[in-house]
Amino acid sequence: MPDKIMSAVLVCFLSLVIALPCAAAAEKDLSKWGTVTGQARLYYFTQRNKTTGDDYDNIKESLAIGGYLKYETPWLGDHFGAAAALYGTAPVTGELNQKDQGGTGLLSPDNEGFAVLGEAYLKVRVEETEARFWRQRIESPFINSNDSRMLAQTFEAYGLKSSDIDTLELSVFWVDKEKARDTELFKSMTEMAGLDEQGGVFMAGADWTPGKDLPMRFWNYYAPNLDNTFFTQIKYTFGDPDGVRYGLLFQGVDQRSVGDQLGGDYTTGEVGLMGSLMFAGITFDIGGTVVDGSQGIRNSWGTYPFFNNLMAYYFNRAGEKSLYLGLAYDFSRIGAKGFSANIKTAFGDTPDSGSNASYDRDEYTLNLNYAFDGDLEGFSILNRWSYQDADEDMGGKDGFQVRLRLQYDFQLL
Repeated sequence: MPDKIMSAVLVCFLSLVIALPCAAAAEKDLSKWGTVTGQARLYYFTQRNKTTGDDYDNIKESLAIGGYLKYETPWLGDHFGAAAALYGTAPVTGELNQKDQGGTGLLSPDNEGFAVLGEAYLKVRVEETEARFWRQRIESPFINSNDSRMLAQTFEAYGLKSSDIDTLELSVFWVDKEKARDTELFKSMTEMAGLDEQGGVFMAGADWTPGKDLPMRFWNYYAPNLDNTFFTQIKYTFGDPDGVRYGLLFQGVDQRSVGDQLGGDYTTGEVGLMGSLMFAGITFDIGGTVVDGSQGIRNSWGTYPFFNNLMAYYFNRAGEKSLYLGLAYDFSRIGAKGFSANIKTAFGDTPDSGSNASYDRDEYTLNLNYAFDGDLEGFSILNRWSYQDADEDMGGKDGFQVRLRLQYDFQLL
């Protein structure tokens, strides 16, 4: 965005942020000041891999504290508003935040802290259609906040989301820049994809729910002179609501280079199918995915949307076939409200020869989460464990990962 236009947007934003609370205060009604929400996190993360021998001597490790504080104005005339959020993260101790052991995503790549205006947007709504302009969070299959570390990814984007049509939500956005989880800098979307060129992404999506048990997603991402990515997801759940329930999930992606093909000439894709069985609080999942043998799926702007995206691996390399197994239990059925746990595993197999030959890899994860209620409502504890088993004969390295996150969500106004 040109500097003059950016300056105009900032002036409008600041004017609105100041004007709306003042108007509310004049009416002596604190409920019309808007909302102030936030999130605090204390987070420990380590990934350790073998380099030679049996020692896990390649270490990434961080212990950080941080979060965000967000102010959102009330609606002016029921049509106009604005919001701003300050994001920040800082190391807790030097011993667990060594510069040569960074890269965890909790802090900067060398384990330093930073602060940034992560969100700052104007919003306009008419009926059930809302437009947002400038820095904001986005949640879509291939462009999303990827909020699994200390801070979420945010984007400089301009577009709208509409729910005016019953059972259908439409989204159209131009996404210009992205702030990754470990930096205060916003970079162009094509830079985030590994190119030297400056460029954005045109994103359009439709989330359609013709029945409560049949949600569908259709999303397209067009990055001029890079590639076009189309993603679809169809989920169907059926059976006895009080007994045995079944689920089917289909996911597919088609990705191909376009324009000047700055990232190379390619056409690739991936399909996945998962079945679920739900009974007495237990959910069992089994699924599989297949990636085209020509090239892996590029995923530069968020967490990968496929069901077999685990803690360390996406299983989206060229020619990769994977088997996924999952087991979860709802502990509220035995009186442990707020506690959830699941085990997820995936086994990836790739070609042994040819231009896309790579090591086979498996991952095993355990996820534990507890959300408090009562006087401690808003506080939660997340503990995740991962073991990665990679074929060393093909260059793979075994490793393990541990995450411990204490989180508090709050609202001040």
